[in-house]
Amino acid sequence: MKRRRYLLGVITVPTAGVAGCLSRGSTPDDGSDLTPEDDRDVETVATETFDTDFTPICADGESLESDVEGSYAELVTDHEFFRDAESGRYGVRGRIGPWEGGNIPEVRAEFSDESHAKDTGFGVAEDETYLFTVMASEGNPDAIEGYTLSTDGGGVEDIGPASEEYVTLDGDWGQIGTYDDAPVYGYVGRVDNNHTKDVTLYPHLKAYLDETTVAYAGQSTELGIDVASGDTQTVYFPYPRCDPAKIEYVEGWLEWATMDNP
Repeated sequence: MKRRRYLLGVITVPTAGVAGCLSRGSTPDDGSDLTPEDDRDVETVATETFDTDFTPICADGESLESDVEGSYAELVTDHEFFRDAESGRYGVRGRIGPWEGGNIPEVRAEFSDESHAKDTGFGVAEDETYLFTVMASEGNPDAIEGYTLSTDGGGVEDIGPASEEYVTLDGDWGQIGTYDDAPVYGYVGRVDNNHTKDVTLYPHLKAYLDETTVAYAGQSTELGIDVASGDTQTVYFPYPRCDPAKIEYVEGWLEWATMDNP
């Protein structure tokens, strides 16, 4: 098994310059291929049994009739459809290049059968490339004939970074459990509440292929966890791609309601 060191930026997302110091030997994404190389040689770090299918899809991409619309349509530089008839899942892989407008916007996909899904791209910085994965399971993968992507500003008002003085997040990357005996990969984290009061927290994680290429940016499986004062909770971030061993490092942080907390 491959052993790697993973950085966890507990509260705020470090700049690309800081991240770059930890992956000098990596090769930045060159935009040549959206289908990930199958590489799952990672350690088992947790044994959670998931009720939802979070196993990665490794199917090759294909070209379908498609359109990109929305305020940030020009940011989507490439995209492809993928389908896995066996699991009943399908979706769109794509690339959003660096831009000067702040955080990466939310990407939504509506398919020809009117099913839909989205990828939020939490915390991706303006100088980073984001390889998004929009995945759905509502319809029949074999019946999808096309899709439309829309890009709009994401984010939630009155939700901001939590102070590490009160709450912390730490954990490990690798195989985090199984679904129907099939491996699920990603990050398992431990959330500690050292505050004097109970809090509701929103754990976030970014996973990097190299110093400027983000392959995953999302929330934990539980959106908004209630953690009592002095308590600890375990959170999971399933990784949708089939190349977990390619991840060089991760950055995680916690957010909370800024109106209720310092």
